[in-house]
Amino acid sequence: GIELKNLNFDGEIASYLLNPSESKYDMLNLLNQYSGINTSGIDADDKNGIAALYVQKLDDIKRNMLTEINKHGMNELFEKIEMPLIEVLSSMECLGFKVDAQILHDIGFELSEEIDKLTGEIYDIAGSEFNINSPKQLGVILFEKLNLPVIKKTKTGYSTDAEVLEELSDKHEIVDKIINYRQLVKLKSTYTDGLISCIGKDGRIHSSFNQTVTATGRISSTEPNLQNIPIKMEQGRRIRKAFVPENDEYVIISGDYSQIELRVLAHISQDKSLINSFVNNEDIHRRTASEVFGIPMDEVTPLQRSRAKAVNFGIIYGQSDYGLSKELKISRKEAKSYIDNYFKRYSGVKDYLDSAILDAKDKGYVTTLMNRIRYIPEINSTNKNVKKFGERLAMNTPIQGSAADIIKIAMVKVYSRIKKEKLKSRLILQVHDELIVEAYKNEIDYMKQLIKSEMENAVKLSVPLVVDINVGNNWYEAK
Repeated sequence: GIELKNLNFDGEIASYLLNPSESKYDMLNLLNQYSGINTSGIDADDKNGIAALYVQKLDDIKRNMLTEINKHGMNELFEKIEMPLIEVLSSMECLGFKVDAQILHDIGFELSEEIDKLTGEIYDIAGSEFNINSPKQLGVILFEKLNLPVIKKTKTGYSTDAEVLEELSDKHEIVDKIINYRQLVKLKSTYTDGLISCIGKDGRIHSSFNQTVTATGRISSTEPNLQNIPIKMEQGRRIRKAFVPENDEYVIISGDYSQIELRVLAHISQDKSLINSFVNNEDIHRRTASEVFGIPMDEVTPLQRSRAKAVNFGIIYGQSDYGLSKELKISRKEAKSYIDNYFKRYSGVKDYLDSAILDAKDKGYVTTLMNRIRYIPEINSTNKNVKKFGERLAMNTPIQGSAADIIKIAMVKVYSRIKKEKLKSRLILQVHDELIVEAYKNEIDYMKQLIKSEMENAVKLSVPLVVDINVGNNWYEAK
């Protein structure tokens, strides 16, 4: 490959920072918005002509875009994070991640056996064979033969989507089996079978990393999307066993931020109780359970901790009492009492969320710690549902976007250290709050310290950033 050097301006990246919700950032769009010329008469299919005009007007485009970036205080975000990140992502794409096709074949075979077993159980309960993959046939079984309550209908008949099945899960034993069946079928088709077809001639999967797609600033990946491998179920986690080091001289090291969004919330809201919990290294979910249920921390039950965890993460995403009641399968009244108690104990969080909404209504946008902008026109909508959606974005974007900023800073720092020190280890993947390094065995201890240090010191917050480091002979073991 070609090593990228001296990158100091990229029109697509600059445009993305200024308008993060755009669907595309092509040369014609940039000419239209930042060159000062009228592009209405330009043929959109004349790629060569557009490219020539873009180069001709590049100085004007660059000057106008940098003026806008400066006006919004995004200089550091652009120059120190997003521009250096181009090289990091390019390197990760070129390196890829080695995948053992035989392991995927074996997991696929195991999944097939589980699917066949589940299919037989579903047929036995239904009393007849039918096409489980057909919503129409499944609808007849569930709502006519087994007389389950109809939740919603579509133009073609009964709806059997995930939301409907979730609501019916406690009504009949067949429903959970169908949910499980669908999960396993998806795992097999998309991940075991799908990933095998993505393995290159070098035995590695080279995912594409998208820097200008998500409105929050998070990196996404495609062809294939390695960020969506389901890890909530053991069968999904097993797929990570197929992701292995290049050879016996390497291992996989994972650096994973612990509860980064809750830590960002503590910093942004400056809620004293939340800050104290993290500073004192408390189990934040146990502490929240103690506050919400009004009991000592050492008396919190696993169920109470689990519910408090749902509240903690629900708050970040502006979850309503209705949404929480559905998730926890409790009454709406009980869910409301959890949320009310939470806000009584963490009043700083309530003040922050309220001010985030008011701020977004006033300005029309919200910002992250690094001044990343996200416009939220929905927040001033006359449509109640659209407005509520906008309010949730206003509450969550500064948190999720700031976490994205921090992870990008960490990526640049880890990559730069590896390159500067001419180490044999290499940064090969970023997934959610986790960095994956293919580490040379003689560098394991050094890399563990390097990754932890650079990730935990990416930024200075009111609370410590904590990174869990794990080492394994595959991605599964490094968790």
